[in-house]
Amino acid sequence: MFVVDSLFVLGKRKVKKMKKWKLGILVTLTTLLTVVGLFASQTTVKAASKTITVGTTAQTYPNSYRSNGKLTGFDIALTKAVAKKLGYKVKFKVIGDVPALLESVKSGKIDTVANAVTVNAERKKTYQFSNTFAYYAAQVAVPKDSSVKSLKDLEGKTVSATLGSSNIALLKAYDSKIKIKTYDDRNAIFTDANNGTVAGVLNQRQFLQQTIKKQNLNLRIVKGVAGWNNEAYPFQKSSEGTALKKKFNQALKELKADGTISKLSKQYYGEDVTKKSVDD
Repeated sequence: MFVVDSLFVLGKRKVKKMKKWKLGILVTLTTLLTVVGLFASQTTVKAASKTITVGTTAQTYPNSYRSNGKLTGFDIALTKAVAKKLGYKVKFKVIGDVPALLESVKSGKIDTVANAVTVNAERKKTYQFSNTFAYYAAQVAVPKDSSVKSLKDLEGKTVSATLGSSNIALLKAYDSKIKIKTYDDRNAIFTDANNGTVAGVLNQRQFLQQTIKKQNLNLRIVKGVAGWNNEAYPFQKSSEGTALKKKFNQALKELKADGTISKLSKQYYGEDVTKKSVDD
């Protein structure tokens, strides 16, 4: 009887040890799965952070436009080159106009803009900018049969301009006697100038040249430069914005040094916009 009892007690002890052993394995497996899950989650977050969202209008030829349904242009190509340098993927988000694009940067809906955004004092109050990578002269194109020869000849007359364009402030500072009519539709500013509804169209020289050529418009650029537009990437005034701006600056520096920006400029403009130049 004593032997049987002893065996029974030993059996219970073995069962308890087995239960503890199984419990230990279960706890270890649970911990391991938790760690793996956290790692996977962190990896996903890290991967997600490698994608930057960039706003554009897809209406600013030749900086941002659609060709056979595909988004292309100088700013689009350059942004892709910057992202490649940084090891990022780019997600482009089409937004109606420049004011809406900048507001989206401010609210954090997008990281930056690829749409010929230029730097001015007013914008600097709200945004921080990358280093300048392109220069555009603000000029006016008029109908070929117009008597206007220079900007001064436009005093008292009205020219069209895109809403929110930095060219507006430049022309106002240059000659406040020239009236400006703003449009939401970028195509309308050229249409109304071409048909004589307004005396001319205000824009960057390179945009004027390319649009006149592409649309075969009856327009010519008059002598005189209202000012210079310095193009740069805008960023939110935050620690995240500052960090991304520094990365963009480094990538832009490398892309300028290896000739990429100049090459893309000549591809889309037929000239090097990394330097100030104008045919007067």
